[in-house]
Amino acid sequence: MAEREIRKKLAQLAADSIPNLYTVTGGMGLEFGKNKRFFEKAKIAAQNNDIVKDKNIYWVPLTINKKVLVVCGVKSSRKPLEEIKLLNGLAAELQYGEFLKEQVDKYIDNKSDFIKKLLETTDIRSFDQAIDKGDILGINLRAPQAVILIKTPGLFKNIHANYKKLTGQALYEKMTKECNAIIKKISLAFNNYDQNITVCIKPDTFILLKWADGKINTLNTIKFFKEKGEYIRKVVEDITETTVTTGVGQYYPGLTGLRKSYDDAKIALEIGTRIWGEGKTYHITDIGMFISLSPKISFNRKCELANQILGDILLDQDLNKTVRAFLDNNMNLTDAAKKLHLHRNTLIYRLEQIKKQVGLDPRNFTDAVQIKLGLTLFSSENNCQKRH
Repeated sequence: MAEREIRKKLAQLAADSIPNLYTVTGGMGLEFGKNKRFFEKAKIAAQNNDIVKDKNIYWVPLTINKKVLVVCGVKSSRKPLEEIKLLNGLAAELQYGEFLKEQVDKYIDNKSDFIKKLLETTDIRSFDQAIDKGDILGINLRAPQAVILIKTPGLFKNIHANYKKLTGQALYEKMTKECNAIIKKISLAFNNYDQNITVCIKPDTFILLKWADGKINTLNTIKFFKEKGEYIRKVVEDITETTVTTGVGQYYPGLTGLRKSYDDAKIALEIGTRIWGEGKTYHITDIGMFISLSPKISFNRKCELANQILGDILLDQDLNKTVRAFLDNNMNLTDAAKKLHLHRNTLIYRLEQIKKQVGLDPRNFTDAVQIKLGLTLFSSENNCQKRH
């Protein structure tokens, strides 16, 4: 953005945010707008880059990249500390935004760019091709890996603020050094095994391709990757002193599987954060059937997860009939038992079996909602069974 546009935007932000704003000038003390009045004190404030008082007006200079672009006149009987803090915050926010626009692509180094394209596009068509290209960049894709997405909101802004006196290449180099230091510490947390790949794909977002050893499959690695996701969340939180959230995808074999794991991690992070908040680890199976609420997820993928999560309920007719009756009767044990012609204790026993087998308790409201959403996929006219 040209300097003139930045100045205009900063003046508008000040006008929108400060109720007692008197006027805004440029660095030469000339008022913006039609009047074009000249204010000597505003010019002095800009020249000295310091606040100047003139009767009941405080002239506050705002800098972007070491240059005073605007001076805000704030009406106040005493020094307007809150307004000054807000104005400086607006300038810092705008400067950070401009920095990202100009420099963000530079943070995508060759390794990060490769992983980003590997997961988000189909430019690389085969796993053999991916392995060959990865070898050139020192990226080991031969081991079975799942994707852990690490979100560190505010991290880049904090780093930028620490070096706000720097600009251009010098600032870029400092921020790159800080980012690489975080990646190295994540690698060190896993003993620097080269099967674990960490990259930064955009500000505040890291990807970890986490390796698992042994004879593994999608289902027998859920606990492993969930634990590793929580472990690295705490590690990164300690490193960055930010509130870190991780989204964990399941392991699936092959290149298509790795991309699928990435999609899982994104979904888990997005929906988990929306429902339960930041600062936690969300595996795709934790999200469960809340995934059905997302319009971004294909129907087939929703069916696949429903099968994984509710498998025993879907296969066992007695459990299926039991849980449907319990939910249809508003989770009322007595009413559901009458509907099923069962003793109340027998119903309780069956609900306990469901809890043990699928990890969701129909008597818990949140779990009941998930079960209901999953069963709905198999009972609608356009249901999962018909699709398969």
